[in-house]
Amino acid sequence: MPQKPLVSVIIPTHNRVVLLNRAVNSVLEQTWENLEVVVVDDASNDETPALLDELAVKYSHLRVVRNEESRQAAASRNIAIRHAKGEYVTGLDDDDYWRPTRIERLMEEFEEGLAAVCSYDKMVMNGKEVVWRKPSMITLDDLLYYNQVGNQVLTKKEYLDHVGGYDENLPSAQDYDLWIRLVREFGPIHTVTSPLQVVNMEEGRDRITTSDKKMEGYRMCFDKHQKWMSPKHKTYQQYRMKMAAGESVRWIDLFRSVPAKLYLKEITRKLFL
Repeated sequence: MPQKPLVSVIIPTHNRVVLLNRAVNSVLEQTWENLEVVVVDDASNDETPALLDELAVKYSHLRVVRNEESRQAAASRNIAIRHAKGEYVTGLDDDDYWRPTRIERLMEEFEEGLAAVCSYDKMVMNGKEVVWRKPSMITLDDLLYYNQVGNQVLTKKEYLDHVGGYDENLPSAQDYDLWIRLVREFGPIHTVTSPLQVVNMEEGRDRITTSDKKMEGYRMCFDKHQKWMSPKHKTYQQYRMKMAAGESVRWIDLFRSVPAKLYLKEITRKLFL
């Protein structure tokens, strides 16, 4: 029986030793046997280096790359991709974790004509859990409204190399920007309709990208891709940025400008969240 393709799992980390241990172990417990783990330690000064040294001795398929100075998330992910030896690459944030069958399920549903595959996510915040159910097939039209993929996909390494990896000039929204570029080049992203990833959304927990750069990054991402957007895409993107910045919006203008499903989505979120 031929060996299954090698999948490289990339994990950037910075000063989150306890959560990192959970994340790495969720990868090591995957049912897909032919995998490697590439962890980029972004200049951690807690117990992260000691943990990674211990894990690297114990697991031969785990490799560690250390940044002597902090390079931030996008650069750390690109470093991990360059070190990845797998035909396929997928990522994991150091404060999230996976269900044991995630890689196997994603690999089962990856096929030619797709840019990538993702899954439903279980979002955890303030002790509450909700499953993010995404479209079965996420197209460029879908993505130009907003990031309907989330923070991780499984794709081919050659695809990441072709589009140039993560844009290190963006202070945030690097994943969203990358998904748009992948879909433009290689086709839609397919969703496995099971919550195979648990995403930490706890308030007050800083991600590897600093929160004060979030809006700047999304505006830069919008400027980068707006030439591909229709007037409806632009209206909805501008609305979301205004809401995120705490500015007031006219709901009647949104109703007149975007597809009904997006208007209903925002009304529901306004009323019940």
